[in-house]
Amino acid sequence: MIVLLLLAVLALVGATAGVVAVVRRGAERSSPLEANPMSPRVSAEVHAGEEQVLIHLARSLTLPSDRDDVAYGEIYIAGSAGMTMKLASRSEIGRGFDAEVRVHRTRRASLAEYYILRLPGDEALHDRIVDLDDQIARALRALDPEAHVRRPGRSAVA
Repeated sequence: MIVLLLLAVLALVGATAGVVAVVRRGAERSSPLEANPMSPRVSAEVHAGEEQVLIHLARSLTLPSDRDDVAYGEIYIAGSAGMTMKLASRSEIGRGFDAEVRVHRTRRASLAEYYILRLPGDEALHDRIVDLDDQIARALRALDPEAHVRRPGRSAVA
C-alpha cells in the first residue's frame, strides 16, 4: 500500500514538473510567434546605407543561400529583390516559413524591418525563428552600436 502511494506521489511530482517546464518555456518567448506582414518582429534605425545593412545581415546570419544546402525545415536566404532579403525554410510541400527583411532609407538613417509572412506549426522551427529574431537584433547592433532596435514585448534597446 505504501509503495503504491509513493508511486502515485512520484507520478504527480513528475507531471507537475513537466507542466512547469512547458509553461516556463512558453513564458520565455519575447512575444507570441505569429505571421504578420503588417507588424515587424524586429525593427531598427541603423546609421548605415541600405545595401550595407542587407550585406551585413546576410553575412552575420550565416545562413545558406541555396535551398539545396539545407535539410527539411532549416532556414536559408531565399533571395533578394531591391532592398528586401527573403528568408525561408525548406519545405517539400510549399508550406514552410517565409519572412522578409525590408530596408528603406529615412531622412536620418536606414530603417530595417523583419517580418514573418508565413509560419508553419513546427515547434522546433519556432525555436529557430526565435533564435533568428535574436540574431537579427544582434547583427543590427553590431553594425551600428547606436541603433535603436525595437522588438514587440521587449523594451527598446539603444
